[in-house]
Amino acid sequence: MKVFISGATGFLGKHTTKRLSDMGYSVIAYGRNKEAAKFFNNMKNVTFIKGDLNDSILLEENIKNVDYVIHCAALCAPFGRYADFEKTNVEGTRNIVNAALSADLKKFINISTPSVYFTNASRKNVKESDPLPSKYSNYYAKTKHLADLIVEDAMAKGLPAISLRPRQIFGPFDHTIFGRFIQINESGGIPLAHKGQVLMDFTYIENVVDLIVACMDADDAFNGEYYNITNDQPIYLIDVLKQLFSALNKELHTKNISPKLLSFIASNSELIAKMTNKPPKVSKHIANFLSYDYTLNIEKIKNDLDYAPKVSINEGIKRYADWYLSTNEGK
Repeated sequence: MKVFISGATGFLGKHTTKRLSDMGYSVIAYGRNKEAAKFFNNMKNVTFIKGDLNDSILLEENIKNVDYVIHCAALCAPFGRYADFEKTNVEGTRNIVNAALSADLKKFINISTPSVYFTNASRKNVKESDPLPSKYSNYYAKTKHLADLIVEDAMAKGLPAISLRPRQIFGPFDHTIFGRFIQINESGGIPLAHKGQVLMDFTYIENVVDLIVACMDADDAFNGEYYNITNDQPIYLIDVLKQLFSALNKELHTKNISPKLLSFIASNSELIAKMTNKPPKVSKHIANFLSYDYTLNIEKIKNDLDYAPKVSINEGIKRYADWYLSTNEGK
């Protein structure tokens, strides 16, 4: 069986490529980062193709004879120009979907995002069927929603697709969540609203890959479905940070800040960023992340695909710390 993975040099793409290679699949690992692709050098049956989502001809050439497409690629950032998000997340998804429609696929797995649920308020136990907000929290969420609509439209044309919405993936090779916490901790301390008593979900990377594999073999009755993914262990941010820095043998540095002040700082940071074309020190998205409870309901995927996370948050943090301390990341 042959699989095409977009965004293969990214965090989720790397882990998915390795798992499928270990399982004996022939994998086309499609991505932009040739240096990161060295990760695939010793993997069996993996072919790296350097390319991006806007090269429709290259996509068609490499997708036409595959059995599965796993669409991991996206521009994921809390801040940036709308045109950049649109180019990758909307137009890029349109290109890969069009290529997939020309192939005889068994399954197209779309990696969506729970960011489409975000509002500037706490939300708990959010279900896939809950109404989406009228205004999205940032350009990433907006363009990923538009990408989802493209996949939905392709479904009507015969694309056998399932969409996954994993929440805050962490594990080895994560530079976005835990990597960012480590950076901020070392440069003055992590700002915490409500003293870190903010309830949230995390998902260990291998649990997400388990579900990607499950979706590849899922009954066609589940085509067109969206599935939330978490570790099914809602946890306070401060507790995650304590576990993380204990496992890293590092001292945790935090500083309490009021949600209103954090929001004010984020607004001003984004205003300055627009004038200077430099990333804000604190984005509104990050301010909301630190200020509001936010958890997902995953009963649907537990019922439909018998999902039960194999790696707990505690074990996942230990594995992340072991990786971090054994690589140049921890030097």
